[in-house]
Amino acid sequence: MRRFLWDVSGAFGDIGVLFPLAVALIAKNGMNPTALFLMAGAFYIVSALYFRITMPVQPLKAVSAIAIASGLGYGVINAAGVEMGLILILISVTGLSVRLGEIFPISVIRGIQLGLGAMLVKSSFALMRVDFTVAVVAGLILVVNMALIKKIPPLIPLLLLGIAISLKGMGPQTMGPVALHPAIPDAGSFWRGFTLLVLPQLALTFGNAIVATEATGKLLYGGKAERLTLRSIPVSMGIANIVSGFAGGAPMCHGCGGLTAHNKFGATSQRSGYIIGFALIVFALFFGQSALSIVAAFPQGILGVLLCYVGMQHALFVKDVLDDRKSVLIAFTVGILGFALGNLTVGFLAGLMVHYGLSGIKKLVRA
Repeated sequence: MRRFLWDVSGAFGDIGVLFPLAVALIAKNGMNPTALFLMAGAFYIVSALYFRITMPVQPLKAVSAIAIASGLGYGVINAAGVEMGLILILISVTGLSVRLGEIFPISVIRGIQLGLGAMLVKSSFALMRVDFTVAVVAGLILVVNMALIKKIPPLIPLLLLGIAISLKGMGPQTMGPVALHPAIPDAGSFWRGFTLLVLPQLALTFGNAIVATEATGKLLYGGKAERLTLRSIPVSMGIANIVSGFAGGAPMCHGCGGLTAHNKFGATSQRSGYIIGFALIVFALFFGQSALSIVAAFPQGILGVLLCYVGMQHALFVKDVLDDRKSVLIAFTVGILGFALGNLTVGFLAGLMVHYGLSGIKKLVRA
């Protein structure tokens, strides 16, 4: 029972990212909630089955942010998902993902993790302000649990508190799924999806969802993450996005922050992936028509606390390069620029320039 509770805790460790983006895509972009949660659940289960660890499933962040801000229709978002999937499979089968991944030094990867961690902490503040009292209570529960109790998985008390508050604020709910309407997007949707959504997402996906995810998985799981490679990760995301795009789901990725979230809250194997996957599928099929109101009722203060904790844990990966001055300079260049500009792509490109610039200067001095 104790092991099962830890698996449950780890299973829901990343809802601080998944729930807010899902609510916004459903409410503002008209995405089908049944398709969104059904595809996410299936992706969780299949990726856990293959990778043998709990892999996160998150909507593509740049795609989601742009789509939500611009009010793009779900047809354009679905088209972008299909295109993203094809590109990811292409860079894997051609070996381009491996060749590009080899140019990323560990200092740049740690900088990406530092910058993303800081961005997650910053995002958590907006959620915590919505339910400040709940956030304070949730934060105290998390701290006390982790510092004093330790035997109880840290997320279990927060999930119970969140469910209790949600049920108190909800009325009767409509049962059943929203009908699925799989369709092939038209040419206009493919063009808009590529220019508006795919192009801004590509570099972030490669740096954060492929290179940094591979490095984070090896750091957290060691030998258990042997199937996590620069070839397998883009193939996994590619297939999922093509299927999800045609089925009406959201474009999805794995993401190194989510990997940390699941692990730090208790996921030590693929079991947590099966739990969250089946939970999302059941939710999609039985509560699809009420998905928006149910998910939106979950206290944002608790989601904010989870996001803040995960962000801090993710940023702390930088500590293993602190004994090397060059690595510190590069990592903090990536992290600070990415955080300050809200764009990790700019950060890691600057980090690569600093790394190879310093290496070039060192060679000239030796010559």
